[in-house]
Amino acid sequence: VERSRGLGDVYKRQIFGSKTCWGWLGSALGRCTLLRSVDCSGDNCTGGLAASVAEVSRMKLTIKGLTKSYGSIRALSQFSYEFGPGIYGILGANGAGKSTLFELLTDTLRRDCGEILWNGVDILKLGGRYRAKVGYMPQAQGYYPQMTAREFLYYMGRLKNIPRKELVQGTERLLTEVGLSAAADRKLGQFSGGMRQRALLAQAMLGDPPLLILDEPTSGVDPQERIRIRGLIARATQNHIVLLATHVVSDVECIANQVLLMNSGTLLKSGTPEELIASIETKVAQRFCTPEEIELYQHQHSVSLLFQRQGGQLLRLVGDDLPAEFEPAAGIGLEEVYLYYCAGNKAINT
Repeated sequence: VERSRGLGDVYKRQIFGSKTCWGWLGSALGRCTLLRSVDCSGDNCTGGLAASVAEVSRMKLTIKGLTKSYGSIRALSQFSYEFGPGIYGILGANGAGKSTLFELLTDTLRRDCGEILWNGVDILKLGGRYRAKVGYMPQAQGYYPQMTAREFLYYMGRLKNIPRKELVQGTERLLTEVGLSAAADRKLGQFSGGMRQRALLAQAMLGDPPLLILDEPTSGVDPQERIRIRGLIARATQNHIVLLATHVVSDVECIANQVLLMNSGTLLKSGTPEELIASIETKVAQRFCTPEEIELYQHQHSVSLLFQRQGGQLLRLVGDDLPAEFEPAAGIGLEEVYLYYCAGNKAINT
């Protein structure tokens, strides 16, 4: 793996139209991780061509026993799961192993052990043929402030080896879809955080790759932009495998078909939102409390939610041993699921 100071350095070395190109994946603060040089003759490099209906129906991303350590720190431990078409919300606190998992899935990090299979074939064997099917939005904002939004998408598309005509058409379509067509010729350095996130989402979708890997796509944006980006993901990702990592429950609550809960590098539980909520129906209880009672109950119970309601302060406890004076809670959501399986010693005001 070779590191460059910027995508501009990569572009100067790239010779389009030859039989050799560089695969790519954007990384933090404008740096780019260059993947191994891949042969683009024949079928080895598809340039991000859209998957056919038949491909969509059978595509699978299978992970078996995936493990990664940094020295004595185990970042990912025996992770196993099989993904098919759909949107998967991967929930976990910072440090849960989500970004490590994504770096392994994008082939930018060497695994310690385990397998990652695309349609039954290890991605290391597929090489560039696999990477051409991946659209990646990294957690850190890797953008070029001196580039306009249109230039940025053209540039990233050429690094993906997308044919010129397809790239031009796809760029204009995506700029419209993410609401940046009016700002397409403004420099990214002049964009708000939400606009930059939308530009990064657009580059991930260039070429209509069947596998989209989105790491904290709403990081650092205001609530209105967060809702807008969630809507873009939900609308633009049909017939794809979409992996969406976040520690913000609302990012996945409305759009994910399946939810995976991670903590300390392990997969704790997975299922549909309905299945996960049903699994904790008896683990959540609530009661209106005085400030003194709230302090006492929060001291006794490690996980709680506090709501400001018209009738006063409503304390909701999450756990296995709930006080008898509390009543079963109605309207349980994924936030309580996340707290039950992933949190500890947490008191949250809502």
